[in-house]
Amino acid sequence: MLVKRLYIIALFSWLAAVPCLPLLAEPGAVKQGAKYLGTGSCSSSNCHGSAHPLKGSDVLQNEYYTWTKHDQHSRAYSNLISPDARRMTSLLGLSAPNKEPLCLSCHTTYVPEQSRRGERFQIEDGVSCESCHGAAENWLESHAVTGATHKENLAHGLTDIAQLSQRATLCLSCHYGDEEKRVTHDLYGAGHPRLSFELDTFGILQPKHWVVDQDYIKRKSQYVPLLAWFAGQSTHAQSLIKMLQSQARTMDGALPELALFDCFSCHHSLAEQQWKHQTYGGKPGQLQINLAPLLMLQWSLKALDPKLAATLGEQVAILHTSYGTAASQEALIQLTELLTKQVQPLILSASVDYQLCKGVLQQLSLFAVTTPFPKYEVAEQIGMGIQATLASSSQLAKEYKSELDKLFATLSQPTNFKSERFTAAATKLQRSIR
Repeated sequence: MLVKRLYIIALFSWLAAVPCLPLLAEPGAVKQGAKYLGTGSCSSSNCHGSAHPLKGSDVLQNEYYTWTKHDQHSRAYSNLISPDARRMTSLLGLSAPNKEPLCLSCHTTYVPEQSRRGERFQIEDGVSCESCHGAAENWLESHAVTGATHKENLAHGLTDIAQLSQRATLCLSCHYGDEEKRVTHDLYGAGHPRLSFELDTFGILQPKHWVVDQDYIKRKSQYVPLLAWFAGQSTHAQSLIKMLQSQARTMDGALPELALFDCFSCHHSLAEQQWKHQTYGGKPGQLQINLAPLLMLQWSLKALDPKLAATLGEQVAILHTSYGTAASQEALIQLTELLTKQVQPLILSASVDYQLCKGVLQQLSLFAVTTPFPKYEVAEQIGMGIQATLASSSQLAKEYKSELDKLFATLSQPTNFKSERFTAAATKLQRSIR
């Protein structure tokens, strides 16, 4: 069902420098105080350390090998001992990056309590198995028992990331931020790479260490790229709203955290005279919130529920024009209610077929075409949304692979992004849809 998307790996190789997945707070009394045992506990060849997938097993059993050889998460700690990282923390007046909790919380499986570190735990392992799957003390042995169910593993303390919304929440806590972990405008100013995220694309690039076979479907349900994309956008939109409402995301309670806004609404090139082509939402020189996930939902929902999409669009427009005033707080409350009570239930229950995929493809390509000189933050999300849509339909993937490749070619370098090239590629795609 999934099409190969290896060409995107080269396109997004710059993502290697972006902070990785965090330690997720594990719910449930059974997990409280459980020890983190380290990657050494998973690395034997008869566990998850085989160099090749093993036949006759419900899982590949080469997950550790894939992580250590190919996954950027395994090298997240090494970024902290680089000259660039030391320069960043020096500029910010912080301690060494490999000692700084601000950095360790996303670049490692961060366990500050020594009492919760097993004998084989090493902070230098970076973002390891237990960052995603939770402290392994109570489930390491039981999850390997023949016939163990996913439900039983969860009861023993395994973190549930089969649920797409929960997986997105975990990923976004570092790839976007939350109340505990965040990349601020100060960090960007000191040299930190710009954060970006999309659940399906990033999950494939990780690279994925799982196969959707009959056992996977039985235990965890089918994986559909478009549903993962929808879940990621919805969760991202809710995270955005929480950040806009957060006191921790303001400076002295007056100004917003600048990292929440479109980078390129301010950081444009005067030498290239981009101002002659951009509209900047009618607010040149003024801060504009990065509303990309809300815009993705607004347009793609037209293929599912046009009336709900229109309602969401109205609320997004109110937020865009009123942020910073008393009216924006009511808009944020209304958006939260709309997303949690109507949008998320709709997309999680959606039945993905050819017609839905084609409808989403039409709407996202139309959005790309009708948005004058889109900013890079929006263009890259449109591109990733389109590729997730095509990956959910082998027929559409075959029909529009050439157009998708051309669209992504315009996104290869954020600093050299030319919106007119992106629009031209999107126009060819939109006109080719039959």
